[in-house]
Amino acid sequence: MGHSKNKRNTSKTETDINDLRSYENKVEGLKRSIKELEKIDKRKKEIVKLEKKRKKILKDMKKGHK
Repeated sequence: MGHSKNKRNTSKTETDINDLRSYENKVEGLKRSIKELEKIDKRKKEIVKLEKKRKKILKDMKKGHK
């Protein structure tokens, strides 16, 4: 009887280890996704900043021609 109980515990332990590995992989994937989103957000902010500069320059150019 002790043998079958040990076998069940081993199977449960293996399942727990696999679940933990799966969870760790998901966490790593989410971390990568967050980093990519942060890069995109940073690029977006840079683009918005450049667009504001461009609009200001165009506005200043129009004022100079009048």
